[in-house]
Amino acid sequence: MLKSNDQIKAEAQKSIDIALDLVTTSIHSVEKLTHIQLELSRQILMETTHVFKDLSVGSDSKEVSARVNTIVTQAVEKNIASVRDVLDVVSETQTKISQITEGNLQHIQQSALNSVEGLAKYNPSGAEAVGESVKSWIQNSNQMLAALNKVSAQVSEFANNNINTATDAALKAAKKANAK
Repeated sequence: MLKSNDQIKAEAQKSIDIALDLVTTSIHSVEKLTHIQLELSRQILMETTHVFKDLSVGSDSKEVSARVNTIVTQAVEKNIASVRDVLDVVSETQTKISQITEGNLQHIQQSALNSVEGLAKYNPSGAEAVGESVKSWIQNSNQMLAALNKVSAQVSEFANNNINTATDAALKAAKKANAK
């Protein structure tokens, strides 16, 4: 149960590594999301400038209407692509954080079991009850983590389905408007 300085240092280093992984994952996610936003803003600025130039030379209302419909269709498609990119980043981040969490939970569980084994050396009769409690805690933690992973997968699937449905509906509406 008593830990040496080397064990304490190793556990502290493990905690620092886990925190660093979480911070690094968060920073990479923010970088990716910022890149998506900046790229989308750049495209909107360029396309808006191009649209105004095109519309200013339009000769009749039918031609202008056709150009506007084409531009709207392209804008919808690009916005949907951006939403998918954001969803991909969020999903990737969630997966990485889940992996870090699972690894950390396993480390904590192993430390708890090691502590119970250490306690058994000094108090064998009391260690049995503590051991059963720790094992129960580990089992409950694993069940909770499995449930969280299942819910996370369901949320991700739900979001993907909604994006696909919205994409189809938006593209159909844009094409229908373009056909008029």
